[in-house]
Amino acid sequence: MKLYNNNLSPFSARCRLMLYHKGIEVEMIDPFATLEPEAFLALTPLGKVPALETDDGWVLPESETICEYLEQLYPEPSLLPDDARERARVRLLGRIGDLYLLQPLTILFGNIDPSVRDHDKVVAAFKDLKKALTWLDYYLDGDAHAVGGRMSLADCALVPILFFVRKIPELFGKSVCLLDDHPSVTGYWRGIFEEPAVARIYEEMDAALKGMR
Repeated sequence: MKLYNNNLSPFSARCRLMLYHKGIEVEMIDPFATLEPEAFLALTPLGKVPALETDDGWVLPESETICEYLEQLYPEPSLLPDDARERARVRLLGRIGDLYLLQPLTILFGNIDPSVRDHDKVVAAFKDLKKALTWLDYYLDGDAHAVGGRMSLADCALVPILFFVRKIPELFGKSVCLLDDHPSVTGYWRGIFEEPAVARIYEEMDAALKGMR
């Protein structure tokens, strides 16, 4: 299989974290560096990473969908709890990340350049980001894993997003850590690095961010 991937994309990192944890070998391809735009659009009209190409040439986009597909193909080690409520928590945490943390992060990323920065949008986005962290803090318990004391699809979703939450103030010249006011999120962030795949993802994203800057 092939994963069309960009190392800085939190959506791509979500899939890579799953692949690394499960030990699934795939070919990594950065389409923006190696393919003409038309060639990538021919594979997936969304034109976004990640996209998974199977051995028979079928291409599946969207990180959450890719992770669910791979979980069914490679059920061990499982990234979904057996308990129905715990599975619901996994999906809830992923939704909080996708809908409420990534939205203000996207706005902030679009305003990093001071020459085109919209100050009002930046202020509002930081407020929304702090609010979303408060919600996330409520649903985490400070454990080293998001749900059930072991790796799950919730960790695959949250780790790449929290990487940007941790880094975004630096890109605006701020020395604060947005996690500090959220003890459960802080405890989780410190503990999840016990997982080797998490440390690997962090290093890849950090190197990509430094390359961009």
